[in-house]
Amino acid sequence: MPSPELFQGIVAGDEIALRDTFRSYAPTARELARRIVGHAQADDVVEEALLLIWTKPEHWASAALDVHVLRIVRDLALAVRRRGVTPALAALELEPFSIAPDPNAPDIVHEIDHQELHRLMLRMPNEGGRKLEDAWFDESASDDDDLSEAMGELAEGIYSGRLNRRSQ
Repeated sequence: MPSPELFQGIVAGDEIALRDTFRSYAPTARELARRIVGHAQADDVVEEALLLIWTKPEHWASAALDVHVLRIVRDLALAVRRRGVTPALAALELEPFSIAPDPNAPDIVHEIDHQELHRLMLRMPNEGGRKLEDAWFDESASDDDDLSEAMGELAEGIYSGRLNRRSQ
């Protein structure tokens, strides 16, 4: 199911929607958490992120559910790494955020070939891929224009089909 339908199911308390959300986004979310906190805590971070979404979807999610899952996982993992606390304790300190869904954006987060994404980021001009990764993993401040340019290049790679999807 697309993100908006999964979100509506979660808001309605549909456990199948939560299961489908986990199946769709957990592999990418787990890889993101693993890169930040390591294998030992990655699953706990992903589970805590989904628990936040399940218990209070009005605060932690929107129709852009794919973006929210990854953002929460990233924020939780960074809090765990920086503060040395468990994901459950880190979740208590997180602030909800809102991202308006882009109706033109394809819902393919769970389908992206991560190796191809990495290759695309390495080919970005002006070290755009490094800037994206630094901003994503370390929340480092960088020149907003450079970051916007890098995000535009990445989005163009997705929209144009240059960014391949995983073989199913």
